[in-house]
Amino acid sequence: MNALLILLYLVLCAGIVIFVPPLVVPFASEYGLVSVRDTSSAVLLCTALAIPAGIYAYKQETDGLFLLRLFITALLVRMVLGTAIFAFKGQDFFGGDALTYDSIGFAQALGWGGDKDFLAIAHKSTRGLGSGWGMVYLVGAIYGILGRNMLAVQLVNSVLGAATAVLIFLCAHQVFQNRRVSRLAGIAVAFYPSLVLWSSQGLKDGPIVFCLAL
Repeated sequence: MNALLILLYLVLCAGIVIFVPPLVVPFASEYGLVSVRDTSSAVLLCTALAIPAGIYAYKQETDGLFLLRLFITALLVRMVLGTAIFAFKGQDFFGGDALTYDSIGFAQALGWGGDKDFLAIAHKSTRGLGSGWGMVYLVGAIYGILGRNMLAVQLVNSVLGAATAVLIFLCAHQVFQNRRVSRLAGIAVAFYPSLVLWSSQGLKDGPIVFCLAL
């Protein structure tokens, strides 16, 4: 089972790297030119975050193997949905705020890079977002490392969303000391449709829920 999940993850990563760039060519005016390098860096960042999260899940004394499988499966579901939304530009339908965070986060990254004009734009725009300022900083940090890459933001959120299921399992187990209750809680968070949808996009909901659970 573990080998199958890892194989599926590798196949999905390869598919994202190879097939997403040509799929998003019609949306170059919104995304810019998306290359194999961009998709590769997004997948590598996702993997770099997923590995320690998976190890943490596996090392738990209570149901470590179950938690690892839950984490990987939840991550795969979010990666598939997030990639589909990105590849077919579904943000306007599923969550238009992702485009706002993308543009302001890119300005923030340029501002941190020394462009004072973009820094002023980012600060002015962030003040109008209310509670969304943290997401701007997260997007800006990712863009500062990788360059503008909406897919990378979505995959980072996917890892956080999948890890939230593990945290909720641990919370439930600490409260109830009941493996069945803990498993049901973890599965619900891993696969509840709205939680999957929000944590597979470049929206603030996924990181906020993760931080609350943590």
